[in-house]
Amino acid sequence: MGSGIDPVYRERAHLVAHLAAAYPSSIGYADPSEPEWAVVVINLPTGQATWHVAPSDMDLFEHVHRSAEGWDGHTTEEKYARLDAHTRALAQREG
Repeated sequence: MGSGIDPVYRERAHLVAHLAAAYPSSIGYADPSEPEWAVVVINLPTGQATWHVAPSDMDLFEHVHRSAEGWDGHTTEEKYARLDAHTRALAQREG
């Protein structure tokens, strides 16, 4: 997954932290393949979306409560389809 030192991971972590502040969310360590990386679970109106967060980026997630809430089994493609559907709904509401 990487060390978390890459600035791209930090940039993504800022965006995920913003989403986690805007929607019901939790954070845990549920992925046995990446036990050092936390998993942020964000419950969008269109469904769950999750992202791995590097240990070095955890300072951005102090506002997110810790929980054992699990991943619903969605794929990366499903995650981004849910995010895209919610983005379209927000854009229609604003327009």
